[in-house]
Order: sequence, then C-alpha cells, then structure tokens
Amino acid sequence: MNAAVPSTASKGRACPGCGSFRNSHFADERLDQQKVSEFTYASRKQPEFMCLKLVCCSDCDLVFAPQPPDNSFLSDAYADAAYDSVEEASCAARSYARALQAPLRNLVSRSAAVDVGAGSGPLLPWLKRSGFREVIGIEPSRQAIAAASPEVLPWLREGMFSAVALENTPLALICSFMTLEHLRDPGQFARTAFDLLEQDGMVAVVVHNRSGFLNRMLGMKSPIIDVEHLQLFNPQSITVLLKGAGFEDIQVKAISNAYPLRYWLRLMPLPRTLKRGVAYVLERTGLAKLRVALRVGNIIATGRKTRKELK
Repeated sequence: MNAAVPSTASKGRACPGCGSFRNSHFADERLDQQKVSEFTYASRKQPEFMCLKLVCCSDCDLVFAPQPPDNSFLSDAYADAAYDSVEEASCAARSYARALQAPLRNLVSRSAAVDVGAGSGPLLPWLKRSGFREVIGIEPSRQAIAAASPEVLPWLREGMFSAVALENTPLALICSFMTLEHLRDPGQFARTAFDLLEQDGMVAVVVHNRSGFLNRMLGMKSPIIDVEHLQLFNPQSITVLLKGAGFEDIQVKAISNAYPLRYWLRLMPLPRTLKRGVAYVLERTGLAKLRVALRVGNIIATGRKTRKELK
C-alpha cells in the first residue's frame, strides 16, 4: 500500500454502534506516514502503535474514530494489503471453531454459512464438515486469496461484504471474526446480515474486548490500538450493535486464542532490540513454534434472527 493514511481532524460521524453524538475524548491521532506500508492494513501484523483520533460513546461505550477513511480508500487498502500469516490464520480458525461449537448446536438449518473477512479460508473446511451445504468466504485481500489451498479456493469470493454479493443465497450463519473493527459502518454490516439470514439464522462475531484486563493494563500500548481499527468494542457495545440490527438472544462470551510463541512475542510492546533477542532464543531452542492458548481479551457474540409468530 502506497497511499498515505488520511488524517481525521474533523468532528465526523455519530457513534456507529448506537447513533449517538454524545462522546468524550479517548485518544489523539498518532500517525507516522513513514511507517505506512503494505502491511499497515494486513492481518496479524507487527504492531505499529499508530491510531486515528478516537472518542468514546457516552451511551453505548463504543470507542470509535469520528472521521474514518472513506470506503473507497479502505477497499483499496485491504485489496492491496500484504499477507504473510497463513500459520496464524490457521491457529485462529481452530480457536473460532471451538468457540462456535456450542452456539451451532441450536442452529436448525445448515443451508449456507458465510465467513466475512475469511482470509485464506482456513475456517471454511470446518464449516463444511459441520454440515453446511454451502460455505462462502468473503475476502478483500488478493494476496490472502492467493494463499488459499486448492480445496478452499473455489469457496472464496474477492470483495467486500454486501447484500448484492449474497443475494438469492439462503443463509443460516454469517460469521465475522476480527473484522467489525475494520469496517466504516459496522451497524450496516449487522443490518445487512440480519436481512440476509433465514428465520432462526445466526450471526457470530469475534471482536477485541477493549475492557478486558490485558487491554486495560496495556492502555495505549495494547496492539488493539491500531490505525486500521475504526472502532473498539466491549460486551456492552457489541450487544447494543446487534440489538439495534434486530438480533435477539444475544450471547457474549470470552474466548481463548492459541498461537505460536513467536506470534505472541510479535504483539508485545517491547523494545525492538529486546524482541530480536528473545526471538533469537525462541527460534534456537525450538520454542518459537510452541502453541500457547491465552485469554488476551477477545469475545464472541452471537445473535439470532428469531422466528416471527404468524397471526
């Protein structure tokens, strides 16, 4: 990516979670255009510790950028983003599959499942094995799609999530894992998902919990404070978002993620020289590939499009 990240100096939008204009200062803009690269809008990257101006909604507690980049900039940025996280994406997919097992037990239909922000598609085979007749991955990054296995590639569609992309497809499940933070209008995503789902269909989203212990402890050094995160959720704000779209029976739970130690090290706010030293030791001792499950402040939220009683 070569384009500079747009500055966000003006007052801007209402809360994308509840529509309120009542908010308070959360963080000043921190942009260094010299740090912008093809990895700035890539998944599971090295933290850059940059962010847009952020405010906190006084009504639903959502932290958000009041003046995010427009959709054309975001679409191009994610389409052109680099992708070098096949191993980490596979680890994440296993964590998301574990988190989905319990909610899916009560899902009657197995018509079709969609994974929005599917990356190279590691979750799609698990969804297929779970009984869905059709599985679809929506992914804007061309490099991520290019990294997909031959099995998964036919299930991936390049582009952004939209109703047009999925019209005339009966959908029982729409997933979005670590994607809502990146959308200019997460409320529109939730409303579109509600409209597309069959009756009794389910939405399942995984987001960072900004109110989690580790994120509160790290503060502005938390990796979730990032230029590509246009909003940061917690249990209250993600519930408000899904309820506002019409979903009911909303459940929010903390989840664990299992990644290799080398990835956890990448996220730590340590001096670069110290990181290099620790990384060297991990690689030499063979510990770099050791997968460790941690609860670092991620939550899964599910909601149902409940059946309406006929009168």
